[in-house]
Amino acid sequence: MRIDYKKLTDHCAALLEHAGACPEHARITAEGLVEADLCGVETHGVSRMEVYLRRLEAGAVLGEGVFTVVKEYAGAALCDGGGALGQVTARKAMELACDKARTAGCYTVFVRNSSHYGMAAIYARMAAERGLVGITATNAPPALAPWGSHEAYFGPNPLAIAVPGRNGTAFCLDMAPSIIPRGKLMLAIQKGESIPEGWAVDKEGNPTTDPKLAWEGTLLPIGGPKGAGLTMSLDVLCGLIPGAAFGPHIGNLFNNMSRTQDVGHVFTVIDPELFTGREAFVGQVEQMLAEIRALPRNPGVEQIYAPGEIELGRMAERKQKGIELARNTYDFLIAKAQEYGVKERI
Repeated sequence: MRIDYKKLTDHCAALLEHAGACPEHARITAEGLVEADLCGVETHGVSRMEVYLRRLEAGAVLGEGVFTVVKEYAGAALCDGGGALGQVTARKAMELACDKARTAGCYTVFVRNSSHYGMAAIYARMAAERGLVGITATNAPPALAPWGSHEAYFGPNPLAIAVPGRNGTAFCLDMAPSIIPRGKLMLAIQKGESIPEGWAVDKEGNPTTDPKLAWEGTLLPIGGPKGAGLTMSLDVLCGLIPGAAFGPHIGNLFNNMSRTQDVGHVFTVIDPELFTGREAFVGQVEQMLAEIRALPRNPGVEQIYAPGEIELGRMAERKQKGIELARNTYDFLIAKAQEYGVKERI
């Protein structure tokens, strides 16, 4: 069934607020989850509402956690998320990085004491829509093994880079160092579907197509040791530098409701105006994209896309036609509204 994205946002915000989030934090989080669904990234969309609500109810994430700047320097800052919802912390951190980059040229904000922040592309695009280059990464609970082991130690820590164009975001790379995001296992479990071989192994290190066994095991990295090395490096940037938790010391999103996650993030923003000049930079970006799209295409390829171009196209279409919501997700959102005594909006 297709749901209007504005109504879905209102519905999710109302549920989050009832579970303990202040109105501002509930709205920001709902907008972030719905934006992921608009882009077709259902793994980070409103399917996450169940665990977000559980964590708010248990006090494992704080509905009014306060974002604070702990230390500030000429080119960087250390911030504390106050145990709040990750989407709220991430937006505030990226806004700070954007503001500072206007005068510093390049500015980095490190964050500790946060939680799952959803789709990384959202925050990178915040910078690109302001004419800036945005880079962000986050760490996550264990789901990926160091190369040579089959025991999960690092999260599938995502990295996003967005580049501005003349009218907003020219392109946006959003990737995890695992072959798939862990959320795809969750969706497969919810739908009762198998997964392709090569996505993950079970806890003994054996290939599996059972998402439940994969959930207990570990995801496989892209590029073998390269992907494993990348996720380790991102955990250094996001965890060790800001003094956040890292690897297995991060609170489990789904199974540990007794503590905050202490997730760490990093946000770097570059202002092209202070280097090549914004107009010259945008012109070169346009030249690059035009040359790439004009390259010879492989058999069966109709168009060469820039990173994130397909997702932005989906967003425009789904804003008009609505979001195709999985039945089990829709049923949960309705049931939760009835449980809370909240007016249904979808």
